[in-house]
Amino acid sequence: MKQVPKAMPIIAGVFAAVLAPADPVRPSAWATEHLIVADGPRAGGRWDPALAPYVAPIIDAFGPEGSTTFGVCRKSSQTGLSEGAIALASAYIANAPCRIGYAVQTIEALTEFNREKLAPTIAQTPALRSKVFPQTSRGGGSSERTKRYPGGSLSLINGNSASDLRSRTLKVGFADEVDAWADDLGDEGDPLDLFKSRFISFHATGDWRLFVLSTPTLLGHSRIDNLFQAGTREFWHITCPGCQQKIALEFRHLKFNRKPPHAAHYVAQCCGTVIEHHEKSSLVRSGQFIATNPEGLYPSWHVDALISQFTTWDMCAEAWWAAQGDEKKLKAFYNTWLGLPFEIRGDAPDHVRLLERKGGYPEGKIPARGLLVTVGADVQHTGIWYETVAYAENGESWTIRHAFLEGDTTDPERGAFALLTQIYEAQYPDAFGGFRRADAVMVDAGDGGRSNQVLAWCRGRPNAYAIKGAPGWAKPAIGTPTTVDINLNGRRVANGAALYPVGTWSLKATWYSNLRKVGGIQGQEDFPAGYCHFHEGCDERYFRQVTSEYLGTSTVQGRSVRVWKETGPNHLLDCRIYAMAGAEMLGLSRMTPAEWLIIARERGGPDFDADMFAPRPLQVQSASAASAPVESERAPVNPGNENAAPSGAWVQRRGNWLNRG
Repeated sequence: MKQVPKAMPIIAGVFAAVLAPADPVRPSAWATEHLIVADGPRAGGRWDPALAPYVAPIIDAFGPEGSTTFGVCRKSSQTGLSEGAIALASAYIANAPCRIGYAVQTIEALTEFNREKLAPTIAQTPALRSKVFPQTSRGGGSSERTKRYPGGSLSLINGNSASDLRSRTLKVGFADEVDAWADDLGDEGDPLDLFKSRFISFHATGDWRLFVLSTPTLLGHSRIDNLFQAGTREFWHITCPGCQQKIALEFRHLKFNRKPPHAAHYVAQCCGTVIEHHEKSSLVRSGQFIATNPEGLYPSWHVDALISQFTTWDMCAEAWWAAQGDEKKLKAFYNTWLGLPFEIRGDAPDHVRLLERKGGYPEGKIPARGLLVTVGADVQHTGIWYETVAYAENGESWTIRHAFLEGDTTDPERGAFALLTQIYEAQYPDAFGGFRRADAVMVDAGDGGRSNQVLAWCRGRPNAYAIKGAPGWAKPAIGTPTTVDINLNGRRVANGAALYPVGTWSLKATWYSNLRKVGGIQGQEDFPAGYCHFHEGCDERYFRQVTSEYLGTSTVQGRSVRVWKETGPNHLLDCRIYAMAGAEMLGLSRMTPAEWLIIARERGGPDFDADMFAPRPLQVQSASAASAPVESERAPVNPGNENAAPSGAWVQRRGNWLNRG
C-alpha cells in the first residue's frame, strides 16, 4: 500500500483553511472596528457600541447570520438607531454585498440623509471607500442616490414615490421614519406594502432582511406603533440596584422638580429604590431586551430617551415642563422623547358652553395684546366666508369679525371677490386709537373649483396668500409653496402666484385643544397660552361651524387611520384654520421675545415702521401699511386710560407679558 507523505495532512489543512468561508462577522463587531461615524458626539471617530448598547442586538439580528428577516423599532429621537442602520448597511457592503434599499419619507429627507450621513460615512471609512465606486458622470459609477460596489448597490428611495418603491428588486432594506410616509399612494396602495414587495425574490431562500424604524405620531394612526404592537414588544431592561429585578424605565416613575435644577431621578417601580442619573449609564450598558409579547409575529423593539446615552433625565424634565399647556409641544414630547404615540382628543368642544364665553370686547376692534392680525377665507361658488383673527405672543386669539360675502366668484375682481378686496384693505381700530390692516390674508384655492380665480386675486397683493389644505398628520402648518403661472385663460403669466400647502389636520387638533382651555374672567390678562376669545357678536351658528368636525377612524388599505370627519357646515372652521396658518407664516411660534417686543413697540407707538428684525411678511405689510391712508389720527397719550396710545409704561408691561411664565 502506497504511503501518504507525512506532509500531506498539513498541506491539506492549509488549503482547507484557505478555502473555507471566514467566520461570520457580526455587524456590530465590524462597525466597532471599521466604521467612522459622520455626526454625533463621536463624529470623525469609530462607532462605539457603548454609546447606544441597545443598538448592537438589533442590528446583529438582521446580520447575514441572524435569524430576523423582518423587524421594527419604535423609537424616540437622538437614540443612535439611524446611525445603527447605517452601520448595518455598511457591514453588508463590506462583508456580504448585495442590493440594498434605504427608503426615507421625502426627496428632501433623502438628499439630507446622503449629504449629512451616508456620503460622509463612506468617504471617512477606509473599508467602505475602497469598495464603493466613486461618483462620476459616466455610467457604472456611484451617484447621489445610488452607491455602487462589487456585488451590488445601495439605493436611496423616496418612500412617498410609487415609482421609486416598485422599480427594483432588493435583498436588504431599511424603511426609515415610516410614520411620515403617506397612508395611501392612490391606486398603488400602502407605500410600505409596495416596499415589502421588493423582497419577494428572496422569500424562498429566507435570506432577505427588512428593518423598519420610526418615531411614532398619533395613537391609532401611527404605522410604527401598530407594527410594534403586533411584534414581540421588547423593552430594554436594567437591573434594579435595590432588589436585582429586571425593570424597563417608564416616564411616570421619573421624578423631578418643576424649576432648575430639576434633580431628575428614577424611583424603581419594583421596590422604590432611588436611581440617580449618574447611575444610569452603567445600568443601561449592562441591560438587555426582554420581550413582553413573546408570541408576537416578529421582533419589535422600543427605544427612548430614558435609556439614551445622548441626553439626560434633566433635559427630559425640562422638555416636559416646556410642553405643558400646548398640545403641539405635548405631542412632540411624547413622540420625540418617549417614543410613544400621542392621543389627540378629537371630540368637538360643546358649542353651547363656548357660546357662554363670548363677550368682553366689541366686534371689529383689535384688543391691546393682539399684535398679529390674519384673515382666513373659504371660497365657495356663491360667495366667500371669512374670519379676521388677532393673536398675542403666547398664541391667545381674538376673533375680530366674521361673515359670508355673498356674490358670484367666477370673476376675481367682481362679485364676492370685490367684497374680499374690501376686507383685504380694511383698517380695524385698535385699543390705542389707531387703525391696522391684516398682516396676512389666507385664501383657499383648494378643490372648490375656484383655484384660478383665487390665484389671480392673490397675484399682485403683497400679503395675500393662496393656500390649499394638505391632509396628513406629518404636514407642517405652512409648507413650501409651488408657483402657478397659468392665468384664467390658461395662458402663462410672467409672475406666477405662489400656492402654499397648509397642514390642516394638526392645526384642527391645536384649535380644539385651545378651545378646551379655561381662562379667568373676561377682561383679565391672565389666560393660558392659546386661549380663545370671542367678541359679543358671535352667535350659535358661529360656534356650531367652528366645532363642526370630529376625529374619527377610517380604514385605508386595510390599516386604521385617524381622520377628520364633518358633522355639518364647516366653512368658519376652515376660515379659522387658515387664519392660524397665516399666524404661523408670520412667525407666531418662532419669534423670540425680543422680536415680539419690536412688534409691540411698532404697533403700540405713534410710528409704524418696518423693522429689520420682523419676519419678512411683516416687513412687506409694514411697508405697505406705512403708505396707506388711515381713517383718523392716533389719540393722545392718556396714562389713565388703558385704551389710549401706549406710553413707555405700556411697553414695559408688554415686556412683562412676554417674559411671564
